[in-house]
Amino acid sequence: MEVVISQASREDFPAMIQLADLTLPDRMNVHELKKYFELFPELIFKGTHNGELIGFCCAGINMYQTTGWLMFSSVAEGFRGRGIGKRFIETRLLALKQFPHLREVLVTVGETNFSSIRALESFGFRLRYIDKDYYGPGKSRKILELPASSLPLPNALLSKSNTAIDGSDFHKIPVHNL
Repeated sequence: MEVVISQASREDFPAMIQLADLTLPDRMNVHELKKYFELFPELIFKGTHNGELIGFCCAGINMYQTTGWLMFSSVAEGFRGRGIGKRFIETRLLALKQFPHLREVLVTVGETNFSSIRALESFGFRLRYIDKDYYGPGKSRKILELPASSLPLPNALLSKSNTAIDGSDFHKIPVHNL
């Protein structure tokens, strides 16, 4: 199976919102996604299989371009557990690496989202703090951090997976044998 990760466009809106309704209920809406496209158009990516959208993700950067964020990641249920989420992490880290003043990358993750936590830790992310009751009473989030000096180089990513990554064309990443 081949999954291609590439930069998303506004034409992908309908499919992205439909997938978000299934995978991120109550967390993503069309207005929020439009804001991301206005703020970070070059940092929104999609995963496709045979031309069909099977996931999408977004990164962000603060106004000083010193702190990057892995904003969200969504993978269709039938494609989970096949490494696509890790490829979305790789893609966003490579995209953020293009900002010369970047000092750190942060990510919010629900404290019971163990598969995402493990995937992020495999890239070197470590716990910065726990934000108690962020999602409501008894629903906390973890903020994980990765210093920019720890961001992987394209060649390091190539050695970690069977994914061919060209640093100048980071947004088109075929993923084979998932």
